[in-house]
Amino acid sequence: MTLPIHCRRLKQLREELNLTQVAFAKTLGIGSTTTEYERGRTKLTGEIVWRLYNMYNINPDWLYGESEQKHVEDKSLTKELAPSVVTVENSGFENILMVSHKAAAGYAGNLNNQEFYEQLPAFSFPIPEYRNATYRCFQVEGQSMMPTIHPHDWVITKAIENLDQIKNNNIYVVVDDEGIRIKRVYNEKKARCLFLLSINTAFEQETVKYDNVIEVWEFHSKLTKELIADSQEFKLDTIYKDIKQIKKKLSDAFPAENV
Repeated sequence: MTLPIHCRRLKQLREELNLTQVAFAKTLGIGSTTTEYERGRTKLTGEIVWRLYNMYNINPDWLYGESEQKHVEDKSLTKELAPSVVTVENSGFENILMVSHKAAAGYAGNLNNQEFYEQLPAFSFPIPEYRNATYRCFQVEGQSMMPTIHPHDWVITKAIENLDQIKNNNIYVVVDDEGIRIKRVYNEKKARCLFLLSINTAFEQETVKYDNVIEVWEFHSKLTKELIADSQEFKLDTIYKDIKQIKKKLSDAFPAENV
């Protein structure tokens, strides 16, 4: 059976560095040996890909066979962004447009279409923090950000003007040619790409190249109908203690009663 190309190239890189499997694993901080990674028995994680890039300037596209350029080029390390269209209310302040999961299917292809934006619902908050920037509200579909963000939640986001403004590991809505995704984001400037990570570990990491990024929106707040069922105040042991305290108070207040 032919090994995946990333396994073969990981081995190639190790041999070019003149390192043993034990020494390479120690360098990458991934255990005692790279044997299982080179044989394709253990998944190559996003963290390992990041370390290969950070330590050896390895191009992730080369590692996965999508490019013959092994090392990342020294290009401009950032990209300017701006929302294509905004709408304003009668008072002159910007509206917060609402992009439902149904509208999201056509969002990336209509970024310069004024008519598309005019069909979107809009609202505004009479709060100063929503007055000096462009905000947009996106409906979430899917479970990749569970349990923090649930399907059908609405996230209110703030437009960023430059990829340098991304704070690694924060939550963003990323718009590219393939559509809209809400993820935790790592900005890899030298590789000129964004690593998109789900909170739900059942979903794999995704990568978006700078050239494909159209808009990025920073998570600000959310609108939800969900309650956090496993929060501390609702745990059974806490409820049981509360009931015991209530029964004691009733017993002290009404000693003659059988509470």
